[in-house]
Amino acid sequence: MSNNKDARRDEHRPDVGLYVKVFAALMVLTMITVAISKFHLPRPQAIALGLFVAVIKASLVGALFMHLWGENKLIHRTLFIVAGGAAILILPLIDCVMISHRITSPADVASQHPHEGGHAATHEEK
Repeated sequence: MSNNKDARRDEHRPDVGLYVKVFAALMVLTMITVAISKFHLPRPQAIALGLFVAVIKASLVGALFMHLWGENKLIHRTLFIVAGGAAILILPLIDCVMISHRITSPADVASQHPHEGGHAATHEEK
């Protein structure tokens, strides 16, 4: 009888070693995020890498500290659907960032609207 109670008590005991390992992994991933910001990558690549690292960190936190690792399959399926929906919503934002720089760069705008001698001079005098 005593062994059965001890087994149940050990089952609900937190695995401190695992928590320390996850904490160390989160610190390493944070250092990677800071290193990514120091490399001065093009904005779309920097955003994509930053989001990738953030997803890994969020997954670790959710799985261990929020105790989602041991949940039933319905919870896991729901999380996958939400993560897929978030990815579908984020991808157009990344695409927009990539395209907007090309659309609004000063050289492109200037080439699309060449200055005409009369209109530009009268507009500047006002």
